[in-house]
Amino acid sequence: MVCHDTTGNYKKIPTGCGKEEEGLDLLQIARSAGPPDRANCGACHWCGGGGVGIKHGDLDDTLKDPSPSHDYHMGALDFSCQECHRTTAHKIAGTSTTSAVSEGGVSCVDCHEERPHEDSHPLLRILNNHGDAMACQTCHIPEFAKALPTLTFWDWSLAGKDTEVSETSGYCITMRQKKKGLLIKKKKIRPTYAWYNGKHRRYLKGDPADLTGTTYLNMPVGDIKDAGAKITPYKIVEGRQPADAGHGYLVIPRLWEGYWNHFDWNRAAEEGMRVAGLPYSGELIFVKTIMHWRLNHEIVPKEQALSCTDCHRPDGVMDFKALGYQGDPAITGGRTTINDLSRE
Repeated sequence: MVCHDTTGNYKKIPTGCGKEEEGLDLLQIARSAGPPDRANCGACHWCGGGGVGIKHGDLDDTLKDPSPSHDYHMGALDFSCQECHRTTAHKIAGTSTTSAVSEGGVSCVDCHEERPHEDSHPLLRILNNHGDAMACQTCHIPEFAKALPTLTFWDWSLAGKDTEVSETSGYCITMRQKKKGLLIKKKKIRPTYAWYNGKHRRYLKGDPADLTGTTYLNMPVGDIKDAGAKITPYKIVEGRQPADAGHGYLVIPRLWEGYWNHFDWNRAAEEGMRVAGLPYSGELIFVKTIMHWRLNHEIVPKEQALSCTDCHRPDGVMDFKALGYQGDPAITGGRTTINDLSRE
């Protein structure tokens, strides 16, 4: 019913492990079942991470009825989610950024040509060549979280103290919550760009953590020398999470009916790691983590996409040296030049 309810009345208890709310007319809801619309999909995907727009920077409930400038496919063309996430026998195409879940890939070239711009125009021919090294989303998602703020920073080490809002503006909300620590949410954000070849290197339970530096939870795989990788836009979430200083890995604390009741990190770590099947040394520290969230939605009309000067200027949006270029590739040469030099 989550997927097929058309009444808007079907509700689950957030902490009920799938149990419906009391008092629902399930017979009437079942009789009203129909094909899923955006609101059906959004009931889960817009609200991941504890609230609307928290987890995904490009998914929130404004996509129920967006303007064309907010999301061209859904706003101008009235696409359902299934237009791109094609479904066969209840297998819904899509690839997770954070876990190895996939029931089929979704790509811009499922509908568009590999070289989608008018090749007869010199400038558009150059843009077609850009497609060899850049994902379509890189130019066509110049900013994300355009309507609602999304989580960009989460510091668990500051949990256990009374709730306090320290800064609120139209573009940034900073809040310390007793249960969750310091949270920073922002909107109208420029993406971070990284090479991506279709895979992520995911941190798994018990993997070593970098106790003095940064632990990357789902780093995209690829670099400038990887012919299968393209520059891809991401939302970055920086965090501080509990780790076991003795064993050198991240801690899985018990939160529900655990830390959120007694606010004792050591006890929460002992209880959580016992269930996780990993030893706990009793030495709890907090370490820096970074999580990548790939951006695919909030595609703008072509007139609002990045232009040449958005990237190819001294203060452009693209950090070319961080991506492995010697400088601006319009001046120093593109990826082919880099790969040729590496073989000499």
